[in-house]
Amino acid sequence: MSARRGSLLVLVACLSVAVLYRKRLLEYLKQASANVRAFDLPAAGMYDALVSSALEGFYARVAEETAAAFPHGKVLEVGSGPGRLAVHLAHNVPNLELTGVDISVAMVERATRKAEEAGLAGRVRFEVGDVGTLPFDDEEFDGVVSTLSLHHWPDPSRGLSEVYRVLKAGGEARIYDLAHWLWHPALGENRLSRMAAASPFGGGEIDVFRWPGAVPTFVLLRSTRKDES
Repeated sequence: MSARRGSLLVLVACLSVAVLYRKRLLEYLKQASANVRAFDLPAAGMYDALVSSALEGFYARVAEETAAAFPHGKVLEVGSGPGRLAVHLAHNVPNLELTGVDISVAMVERATRKAEEAGLAGRVRFEVGDVGTLPFDDEEFDGVVSTLSLHHWPDPSRGLSEVYRVLKAGGEARIYDLAHWLWHPALGENRLSRMAAASPFGGGEIDVFRWPGAVPTFVLLRSTRKDES
Protein backbone atom coordinates (compact mmCIF):
# COMPACT_ATOMS: atom_id res chain seq x y z
CA MET A 1 0.00 0.00 0.00
CA SER A 2 1.37 3.41 -0.94
CA ALA A 3 1.91 6.08 1.68
CA ARG A 4 -0.57 8.29 -0.13
CA ARG A 5 -3.28 5.64 -0.08
CA GLY A 6 -2.56 4.88 3.58
CA SER A 7 -2.93 8.53 4.53
CA LEU A 8 -6.22 8.71 2.65
CA LEU A 9 -7.57 5.68 4.53
CA VAL A 10 -6.57 7.21 7.88
CA LEU A 11 -8.35 10.44 6.94
CA VAL A 12 -11.50 8.54 5.95
CA ALA A 13 -11.41 6.59 9.20
CA CYS A 14 -11.05 9.77 11.28
CA LEU A 15 -13.95 11.41 9.45
CA SER A 16 -16.10 8.33 9.97
CA VAL A 17 -15.39 8.32 13.71
CA ALA A 18 -16.16 12.05 13.88
CA VAL A 19 -19.51 11.50 12.19
CA LEU A 20 -20.41 8.52 14.38
CA TYR A 21 -19.56 10.28 17.63
CA ARG A 22 -20.56 13.79 16.62
CA LYS A 23 -23.67 13.82 18.80
CA ARG A 24 -21.80 12.50 21.83
CA LEU A 25 -19.00 15.03 21.33
CA LEU A 26 -21.47 17.91 21.06
CA GLU A 27 -23.21 16.78 24.24
CA TYR A 28 -19.87 16.63 26.04
CA LEU A 29 -18.87 20.11 24.87
CA LYS A 30 -22.28 21.47 25.88
CA GLN A 31 -21.94 19.98 29.37
CA ALA A 32 -18.36 21.22 29.70
CA SER A 33 -19.50 24.72 28.78
CA ALA A 34 -22.31 24.54 31.34
CA ASN A 35 -19.85 23.33 33.97
CA VAL A 36 -17.59 26.31 33.37
CA ARG A 37 -20.49 28.79 33.49
CA ALA A 38 -21.84 27.24 36.69
CA PHE A 39 -18.37 26.67 38.16
CA ASP A 40 -19.43 23.05 38.71
CA LEU A 41 -16.38 21.05 37.64
CA PRO A 42 -16.81 17.30 37.05
CA ALA A 43 -14.97 16.60 40.30
CA ALA A 44 -15.04 19.08 43.18
CA GLY A 45 -12.33 17.01 44.83
CA MET A 46 -10.06 17.42 41.81
CA TYR A 47 -10.58 21.19 41.84
CA ASP A 48 -9.88 21.31 45.56
CA ALA A 49 -6.69 19.28 45.18
CA LEU A 50 -5.30 20.95 42.06
CA VAL A 51 -6.51 24.55 42.27
CA SER A 52 -7.57 25.42 45.80
CA SER A 53 -4.54 23.74 47.37
CA ALA A 54 -2.25 25.85 45.17
CA LEU A 55 -4.02 28.97 46.48
CA GLU A 56 -3.72 28.02 50.15
CA GLY A 57 -1.42 30.96 50.84
CA PHE A 58 -3.83 33.30 49.06
CA TYR A 59 -6.75 32.13 51.22
CA ALA A 60 -4.65 32.48 54.38
CA ARG A 61 -3.85 36.11 53.53
CA VAL A 62 -7.43 36.92 52.61
CA ALA A 63 -8.55 35.34 55.89
CA GLU A 64 -6.18 37.60 57.83
CA GLU A 65 -7.50 40.71 56.09
CA THR A 66 -11.11 39.62 56.46
CA ALA A 67 -10.62 38.82 60.14
CA ALA A 68 -9.32 42.34 60.72
CA ALA A 69 -12.34 43.79 58.90
CA PHE A 70 -14.92 41.56 60.64
CA PRO A 71 -13.77 40.68 64.18
CA HIS A 72 -17.27 39.48 65.16
CA GLY A 73 -20.82 39.08 63.87
CA LYS A 74 -22.20 37.24 60.84
CA VAL A 75 -20.29 37.01 57.57
CA LEU A 76 -21.43 35.61 54.23
CA GLU A 77 -18.94 34.13 51.76
CA VAL A 78 -20.23 34.21 48.17
CA GLY A 79 -18.74 31.52 45.96
CA SER A 80 -17.38 29.52 48.89
CA GLY A 81 -16.15 26.60 46.74
CA PRO A 82 -14.57 23.77 48.77
CA GLY A 83 -14.55 25.85 51.95
CA ARG A 84 -10.85 26.63 52.40
CA LEU A 85 -11.30 30.35 53.10
CA ALA A 86 -14.17 29.74 55.53
CA VAL A 87 -12.09 27.27 57.56
CA HIS A 88 -9.14 29.69 57.69
CA LEU A 89 -11.42 32.54 58.72
CA ALA A 90 -13.23 30.55 61.40
CA HIS A 91 -9.90 29.59 62.98
CA ASN A 92 -8.77 33.24 62.93
CA VAL A 93 -11.97 34.66 64.44
CA PRO A 94 -13.56 32.37 67.06
CA ASN A 95 -16.54 34.72 67.57
CA LEU A 96 -17.50 34.87 63.91
CA GLU A 97 -20.55 33.08 62.48
CA LEU A 98 -19.89 32.10 58.86
CA THR A 99 -22.24 31.14 56.04
CA GLY A 100 -20.96 30.06 52.64
CA VAL A 101 -23.07 29.97 49.49
CA ASP A 102 -22.09 28.30 46.22
CA ILE A 103 -23.97 27.35 43.07
CA SER A 104 -22.34 23.89 42.98
CA VAL A 105 -23.93 21.13 45.06
CA ALA A 106 -20.67 19.16 44.98
CA MET A 107 -18.70 22.13 46.30
CA VAL A 108 -21.19 22.70 49.13
CA GLU A 109 -21.02 19.04 50.14
CA ARG A 110 -17.23 19.09 50.13
CA ALA A 111 -17.07 22.36 52.08
CA THR A 112 -19.49 20.98 54.67
CA ARG A 113 -17.30 17.92 55.18
CA LYS A 114 -14.20 20.12 55.48
CA ALA A 115 -15.84 22.24 58.19
CA GLU A 116 -16.98 19.14 60.09
CA GLU A 117 -13.50 17.60 59.94
CA ALA A 118 -12.05 20.87 61.29
CA GLY A 119 -14.52 20.82 64.20
CA LEU A 120 -16.26 23.97 62.95
CA ALA A 121 -19.70 22.63 62.08
CA GLY A 122 -21.33 24.70 64.81
CA ARG A 123 -20.09 28.03 63.42
CA VAL A 124 -19.66 27.39 59.72
CA ARG A 125 -22.41 26.26 57.36
CA PHE A 126 -22.78 26.11 53.59
CA GLU A 127 -25.82 26.39 51.33
CA VAL A 128 -26.51 25.98 47.63
CA GLY A 129 -27.50 29.29 46.06
CA ASP A 130 -27.03 31.73 43.20
CA VAL A 131 -25.54 35.18 43.77
CA GLY A 132 -28.31 36.57 41.55
CA THR A 133 -30.97 35.40 44.05
CA LEU A 134 -29.28 34.93 47.41
CA PRO A 135 -31.42 32.76 49.75
CA PHE A 136 -31.14 35.13 52.72
CA ASP A 137 -33.14 37.88 54.38
CA ASP A 138 -32.52 41.58 53.89
CA GLU A 139 -29.77 43.04 56.08
CA GLU A 140 -28.84 39.65 57.54
CA PHE A 141 -25.03 39.93 57.49
CA ASP A 142 -22.43 42.25 58.99
CA GLY A 143 -20.04 41.57 56.12
CA VAL A 144 -19.68 39.77 52.80
CA VAL A 145 -16.50 38.33 51.32
CA SER A 146 -15.95 36.72 47.94
CA THR A 147 -12.82 35.30 46.30
CA LEU A 148 -12.36 34.52 42.60
CA SER A 149 -16.11 34.33 42.05
CA LEU A 150 -17.10 37.67 40.51
CA HIS A 151 -15.77 36.78 37.06
CA HIS A 152 -18.14 33.78 37.03
CA TRP A 153 -21.26 35.82 37.85
CA PRO A 154 -23.59 35.88 34.80
CA ASP A 155 -24.85 39.34 35.82
CA PRO A 156 -22.36 41.16 38.10
CA SER A 157 -24.70 44.12 38.54
CA ARG A 158 -27.48 41.90 39.85
CA GLY A 159 -25.01 40.04 42.06
CA LEU A 160 -23.76 43.28 43.62
CA SER A 161 -27.37 44.33 44.20
CA GLU A 162 -28.03 41.08 46.06
CA VAL A 163 -24.87 41.48 48.11
CA TYR A 164 -26.01 44.99 49.02
CA ARG A 165 -29.47 43.71 49.99
CA VAL A 166 -28.23 41.11 52.48
CA LEU A 167 -25.75 43.49 54.14
CA LYS A 168 -26.67 45.42 57.26
CA ALA A 169 -26.35 49.21 57.17
CA GLY A 170 -22.67 50.05 57.42
CA GLY A 171 -21.68 46.51 56.42
CA GLU A 172 -18.82 46.03 53.99
CA ALA A 173 -18.42 43.79 50.95
CA ARG A 174 -14.86 42.64 50.20
CA ILE A 175 -14.68 41.12 46.72
CA TYR A 176 -11.35 39.69 45.58
CA ASP A 177 -10.94 38.79 41.93
CA LEU A 178 -8.49 38.51 39.06
CA ALA A 179 -6.37 41.45 37.97
CA HIS A 180 -6.93 43.16 34.61
CA TRP A 181 -4.30 41.12 32.76
CA LEU A 182 -6.12 37.93 33.74
CA TRP A 183 -9.72 39.14 33.46
CA HIS A 184 -10.67 41.80 30.93
CA PRO A 185 -13.60 43.39 32.85
CA ALA A 186 -11.11 44.39 35.56
CA LEU A 187 -9.07 46.37 33.01
CA GLY A 188 -7.95 49.46 34.85
CA GLU A 189 -9.76 50.81 37.88
CA ASN A 190 -12.41 52.54 35.78
CA ARG A 191 -14.32 49.41 34.77
CA LEU A 192 -14.66 48.03 38.28
CA SER A 193 -15.38 51.51 39.58
CA ARG A 194 -18.21 51.92 37.08
CA MET A 195 -19.55 48.49 38.01
CA ALA A 196 -19.61 49.44 41.68
CA ALA A 197 -20.99 52.91 40.95
CA ALA A 198 -23.88 51.41 38.96
CA SER A 199 -24.81 49.14 41.87
CA PRO A 200 -26.79 50.18 44.97
CA PHE A 201 -23.43 50.67 46.72
CA GLY A 202 -22.89 53.72 44.53
CA GLY A 203 -19.14 53.10 44.38
CA GLY A 204 -16.25 51.47 46.16
CA GLU A 205 -12.50 51.44 46.65
CA ILE A 206 -10.25 49.27 44.51
CA ASP A 207 -6.88 48.00 45.72
CA VAL A 208 -4.26 45.83 44.05
CA PHE A 209 -3.80 42.56 45.94
CA ARG A 210 -0.29 41.21 45.42
CA TRP A 211 0.15 37.45 45.70
CA PRO A 212 2.31 35.47 45.45
CA GLY A 213 5.02 37.84 46.56
CA ALA A 214 4.82 41.15 44.75
CA VAL A 215 2.89 39.82 41.74
CA PRO A 216 -0.26 41.97 41.17
CA THR A 217 -2.45 38.97 40.38
CA PHE A 218 -5.67 40.11 42.08
CA VAL A 219 -7.74 43.16 42.87
CA LEU A 220 -9.94 43.90 45.87
CA LEU A 221 -13.19 45.82 45.54
CA ARG A 222 -14.39 47.21 48.89
CA SER A 223 -17.90 48.67 49.05
CA THR A 224 -19.97 49.66 52.08
CA ARG A 225 -23.73 49.70 52.41
CA LYS A 226 -24.95 53.16 53.27
CA ASP A 227 -26.79 53.82 56.51
CA GLU A 228 -30.18 54.82 55.12
CA SER A 229 -31.78 55.65 58.47
